Amino acid sequence: MNAFKIARIAGIDIKIHWSWFAIFFLLTWFLATGFYSEVYETWSSTEAWVASIVTTILFFSSILLHELSHSIVARRLGLPVKDITLFIFGGVSSLGAEPSDAKQEFKVAIVGPLTSFAIGIIAGVIALIGLLNDLEDTLPFAIAEYLFVINIAVGIFNMLPGFPLDGGRVLRAALWARSGNMIKATRWASTAGTVISFGLIAIGVVSILVGSFIGGVWFIVIGWFLRNSAESSYQQLVLRRALEGIKVSEMLNRGFYPAPPDMPLDEVVTSLMFGHSQRCVPIVVSDDLLGLLSMSDLQKVATEQWPDTSAFRAMTPREQLQMVGLDDDLTHALEIMVSKDIHQLPVIDARSFVGFVTRADVLRLIQIRSQLGADPNPRP
Repeated sequence: MNAFKIARIAGIDIKIHWSWFAIFFLLTWFLATGFYSEVYETWSSTEAWVASIVTTILFFSSILLHELSHSIVARRLGLPVKDITLFIFGGVSSLGAEPSDAKQEFKVAIVGPLTSFAIGIIAGVIALIGLLNDLEDTLPFAIAEYLFVINIAVGIFNMLPGFPLDGGRVLRAALWARSGNMIKATRWASTAGTVISFGLIAIGVVSILVGSFIGGVWFIVIGWFLRNSAESSYQQLVLRRALEGIKVSEMLNRGFYPAPPDMPLDEVVTSLMFGHSQRCVPIVVSDDLLGLLSMSDLQKVATEQWPDTSAFRAMTPREQLQMVGLDDDLTHALEIMVSKDIHQLPVIDARSFVGFVTRADVLRLIQIRSQLGADPNPRP
């Protein structure tokens, strides 16, 4: 995600994605010009806007508490937590590893909705106190009443039994405990998530047909997002399990031919790229990697200038490269290659360049291990 850090709470980085600003302003605008203006007709425009801004801030604070509950429980159970990101559809806790058993999965998943229900109940009690004291037209009552409804709704929605929603993770925990197979449990829960996503899309279509255009579009967008998340979450799990426990050293490709820094580009292309079918050439001096010369680097130099341009001048310098070590996890290397859209990573042992790990080799390994069994690393 394209997000930036805004805070650190309980040792966990809190980030905001650019899309969060869109939903923040849309929700504030809807509350100020629609909901509060229509329900509380005696309010001034200023009161409606103040209530809307405070409500939106408190609502997203509730979402943050929901995600923090996931992260704190996960960390107490020994799972690494990378960060929490707020975005247009709410928030997401980024865990560094999958739960080791069904009990862990259940505990991490269920605490989020329980937190939302707890916040909703607290807001409901405050709203009830206001109602009993004839304060129903005041800003605190209105804000508490809205937070009661919206947090209960968030809790109910998250408990829908479709992966990767919290309810889907609870379902996966139950299926995992019953079958003893995490991959199969995830596949079944992801299928449930896909079914629910199509249901949300259908609700959205019907809503549009009956005249609720904005609400209908929102249901369709949420359904589409859930469908993509369900499928991608399952695929990512299969990928991680296929590469689990494998180090970069086990997939090291030493079949490369380096070039000295003073070799002209036309010789690099003829002798190494054409001659040895290399799409990327390391520029090396005494095992010290100076940089890489890739196809994209070559395309930046006019063909007629190749004889007079050295590999050193055209290469991407070492300081700008993504690199991995021999003991790094292969999953980490693949994540870098996918996120940066690169085909290979140089592998460094101390200062020395020892070879490449390539995306093609990793994907080939995933394919082989997947064909040999859905769960190459079974867990109890």
